[in-house]
Order: sequence, then structure tokens, then C-alpha cells
Amino acid sequence: MQRASPLAAVCSTSFTPAVPYYARTSISQEGDRGVRSGAGGGRTVIERKDRRAVRQSASDGSAWHEEEGCSSAPACWEADGGGVIFSGEEIARVVEGELLRGGPRGSIGTDSRSLLPGQWFVALDGYNFDGYAFVEDAARAGCAGAVSSRAPPTGWTGGYVVVADTLLALQRLAADVRNRFKGPVVGITGSVGKTTTRALTALALRSFGEVHHTRGNLNNHVGVPLTLLRMPATTEVCVLELGMSGFGEIARLAEIARPTVRVVINVAPVHLEGVGGSLQGVARAKGELFATAVQGDICVVNADDTWVSSLPVPPGCEVLTFGTVRQDSSDEAQPDIVLSGVRSTGFREVTFSLTETARGNAEVTDVPSSSDTVTISEPGAHLAMNAAAAAAVAAALGLPLSDVCRDLCRFESLEMRMRVIEVPARGILCLDDSYNASPASVRSALRTLHNARQGQPEDTRRAVVLLGDMLELGPHSLQYHEDILDACLDHGFDLVGLVGPEYCRALASVAARGGDVSAAVAGADAANLWEKVKGAVNSGPAVVLVKGSRGMKMDYIVQRLTRSQDELRV
Repeated sequence: MQRASPLAAVCSTSFTPAVPYYARTSISQEGDRGVRSGAGGGRTVIERKDRRAVRQSASDGSAWHEEEGCSSAPACWEADGGGVIFSGEEIARVVEGELLRGGPRGSIGTDSRSLLPGQWFVALDGYNFDGYAFVEDAARAGCAGAVSSRAPPTGWTGGYVVVADTLLALQRLAADVRNRFKGPVVGITGSVGKTTTRALTALALRSFGEVHHTRGNLNNHVGVPLTLLRMPATTEVCVLELGMSGFGEIARLAEIARPTVRVVINVAPVHLEGVGGSLQGVARAKGELFATAVQGDICVVNADDTWVSSLPVPPGCEVLTFGTVRQDSSDEAQPDIVLSGVRSTGFREVTFSLTETARGNAEVTDVPSSSDTVTISEPGAHLAMNAAAAAAVAAALGLPLSDVCRDLCRFESLEMRMRVIEVPARGILCLDDSYNASPASVRSALRTLHNARQGQPEDTRRAVVLLGDMLELGPHSLQYHEDILDACLDHGFDLVGLVGPEYCRALASVAARGGDVSAAVAGADAANLWEKVKGAVNSGPAVVLVKGSRGMKMDYIVQRLTRSQDELRV
């Protein structure tokens, strides 16, 4: 049955988002939605045996291709080392542009510095850059042709397509690839842990077939199209990370990517400046992923997050949930994927159990619940919930939980995301979480450090925390920074280093109300803080957590901390 939603007023399916500068024209959406179908209003239950049939259909290609001329694989295109290839004529048709000069077939690139010979160069224009300025650089790199909003340079000999809007052209090319892909597409969003959940999901789907997924931070209005355009012809399932900084952005990405499995992992105070400064605004923006779902799509919901579990889901879509055990609820009220028994061992691993219940398959009486244990050789209890989300995606596609848990154990932390670096010569263990920061992610990192030390009382290394400002938090930014500083002091860390104006204001505020800030040191920027703390950090064995918003460049400290030393992954 359809769930009641207190957020219906702010996140309804009839909501029309504000249109950002890059979302000026709609994308054509053609092609098959896959083999699933909903039965109409309310919650749609797809039996487990049918999910396994979906997976079998994908593996033998029987249900995915109806287009004349396509092979039996889910992908229907040719590709080179840079991705899906287009001729000049095909580009002009897809982007509704004017073909001034034809050119050889090639894949698509947007950066003249990394352009491969034979690629078509899309000269993106934006607020702070002018892609046309690099068209001749692309020619020198051996491009097949260019897509631009201006006339070709004098003496141009390559292919050339003129369009009104180069970003829209890029998005239309990506939508064309999506329209030709007949396999499942997974879209993942959330305030914290998107990248980790995406990486875990790619592992969880290994037994499905070849997985193509987002690399690096390509999760925005440019990155998502590029990820689709780089899809190999052998791809069987695509996993996309979807980011946002304001209203309408997730809706636009969903319009291009049309995910058949849609995941919202959590709602937390991140990018508040772009959504009205409130968690309600964050939920509304993230909820666009569910609001744009169509009949037959599967929406994967974090049952432990009140904001996520309150997001409305359109009729005809299936809902799968993940979360921890409901102690005071019946079996029918338990999540579809239940997380339990989370145990961390120092800075080396986290172990937990995942159980797939039969709740979402009430019509199936011969399928019992199954449970498996996962051990990930990385620190952080937060990984367990991310893995539960990945397991829910795999369950949506009919994969056995035992296979999923086996593959989840292969996970290794991504660069600058709670990555453990040991510097044996100085007795330093660095927890590099410097990629980004928000109140929720910083609290999680602090808990990881605190709990690891509590669980190993014999570990006498000093605990050092070096934090950079959390950006885009709106009018309540100071309070969020004060709360984090209070948490650091409550945990009793030996040294707390702070970078940025917000943490400096927070430090002054905490000191003014009588807080003991003797362990805290503030710096104007990362380099300045490092000069102030490097003597103390290097004075003996220590565990050093480094974290901050990307703009604070806290990776500078990681580089100095680990430079010219033998680095060993734990």
C-alpha cells in the first residue's frame, strides 16, 4: 500500500523544480524501460522469482533488445577507448545542430588536455569558462571534429557541428546513449556517502555482469552525461552517482539517466545554501529522484532515515527498504534488507550481518529469509549502512545475498575518503578523509576515531583531529561548527586543529562560554595550520584524522604528513 507522507506538501510528484541555467530544454526520452511493470496505484510487489528472471533476461539478452540491428547485449552501439562513437551526421541529428563539415566517427570529449586522437570535442560554455577558446587545442590533439556554439576558426579542416547550447548538446548525446541501453540503470543520491555507496553497489552487482559506474566526482550536470557517454558496449548494468547543490538538479539528471533503480541513502545538512537553508529543502531536492520515477521503477529507501522514508513514491513503483532491526515491530514491518551486528575492530575492519527478508515478497511462501556476514577491511561503522543500500540494489535485481556479501568484502576505501595511510618511520597512522565534509560526515569520522581507540585501550597513540570548514551550510553554519568543536572536546582528543573562518568563529564562541579549548589550535588555511601543528604531530606516535570541505584543501596536510615516507596501506 502507498505510504503516507508528511513531506507530500514539499516534495510531491507535481512539484515543478526551479530550472537551473543548464536545464533549459527537455531531453527526448525514448526506449524500453526494461522488463518490469507495475500494476497501477500503490506499492507494486515484484516477486523474488521475477527479479531473478529479470537478471536472467539481462544475462541472455532475450528481453532487452527489440531494436532492429542491435546485438543481443544490453548496449546497442560501437565504442572506442573513449566511449560511445558518433559520426558528425549522428551528432547533428541527436543534438539538433547544423552540420557544417562531416568528420570521422569518434567518441566524445570535453577537455582538450585529455582529449584522445579521433574524439569529437564538445566546447562547453559556462559562467567561468569558454570552451571555444580551446577548439584549436583540440585540433592539435587530433580531434575528429568539434561541437560549438560559434563558427569554426579560419582554416578549420575537421568535422564541425554548430549548436545553440553546447551543454544541452552534451546532455542530448548522453540521453541518446541511455535510450539505446536496455540494461538496468541505478541512480544513487544522498547527502552523505554517495560515492562510497556507489562503489559498494558496483561491487555488489559483480555477479550480474559487467558494471559501468561513475568514476571520481563525475556526478553533476556534466559528469553524469560524460559517464553515460563513456559506457563500453559490453556494459550490462550502469551505476550512476547523482549530486546536487540546489533544486531541480536531481530532476534534470534523472531526466537524462532515467534510472530504473533509484536510491536515496540519507538526508543531512549539506548544500543548505542552495535549498533554502533547511533539511526540508534537502529532502525536497533529493526526493526529486523518487518524484520523477515512472511505473515499474524500483525506489530503494533508507528505512532508518525519517526524511527519506517520508518521501513520496509515485504509484506503480516498487519500494525496497534497508535499515536496522525494528525491535518493537512485527516481521512484516522489518526492512527488506536488515543490517545487524555491526562491530568495528580498531582501524582495520568492520564486520556486520545482512539479512534479506521475505517481507517484500508476501506472495512467495517458499522463500525464507537469508543472512550473511560481511567483513570489510576498512575502518568505519558507517560502511555497514552503505553496504546495506548496495545489497538492496542487488536484491532489486534478483542477485543472491550470499554472492552479494562475498563481493562486498572486496571493498577498499577510495582516495581521500577515510583512507588509512600508515607512516611507520614516524609512528603515524593517517585517516585521510579530506575529500569533503558536512556535519553528518564529520560526526561519523569522529566516531570512527573515538570508537577505535575505545575498543583498543592498549593503543597509546595520541589522537589528533585536523578539520577544515564545512561549506555551504547557510545561516546556521556557525552553530554546526560549534557543535562539531564541542564533539571534539567531549571526545577528549589530544590535539584539535581547525582551518577556516567558521571554525575560528566557533572556537571564539566556545571559549567565550567557558569551554576548555586548550587542545585546539586554529589556522587561516591548511598550510598555516600545518606550520603550527607539525611539531606536535611529529613528536611521537599518533593517529591523525584529516577532514574538511573540498574548498579547504585539507589534502595539503595529508601530503605533508605522509611526504617522503614509506606509505603502507593497513
